[in-house]
Amino acid sequence: MPTHAHLRAELDRRGIDHAPLSDVEVFHLGCILRGWHVLPRTAPNTAAINATVWLAAALSTNGRYRAPDATGHPADLGDGGALVDAVVLMAVVQRHFLTEPQAAWDDDSLGEALGLDGGDLARAQSVLDRGLALVPRARAPLGARWWERALRPA
Repeated sequence: MPTHAHLRAELDRRGIDHAPLSDVEVFHLGCILRGWHVLPRTAPNTAAINATVWLAAALSTNGRYRAPDATGHPADLGDGGALVDAVVLMAVVQRHFLTEPQAAWDDDSLGEALGLDGGDLARAQSVLDRGLALVPRARAPLGARWWERALRPA
């Protein structure tokens, strides 16, 4: 497979760490930066999902993705913390593109409903927030962090 040196150089110019990315991930990120739609998908028995690339791809398709073929597929948030279940990525993407406010979509409530750590949702949200710089057209219909505003007392 080619190394996509020119795409790696572009990512380097943009200040995006491409060292941990596979050539396929570099190619997908290059496509996303050009405004192309890349449907995120994950084959079973493969390495952990790179959350930055996966979330940017999901943002580029306005929230469309293909769930990993196997349940419990790990995702690397790239923050030095533990790997998380890929369900965390899907949850933050779904929350980002909701068109009507829903109760219990804050990190802790959503984590509890999914049987996950709410802190992992907060970590994934940080990755998604950074990904918005790569895909600026992926605006949340209800606005960024609408679930936090909904929790504030009136």
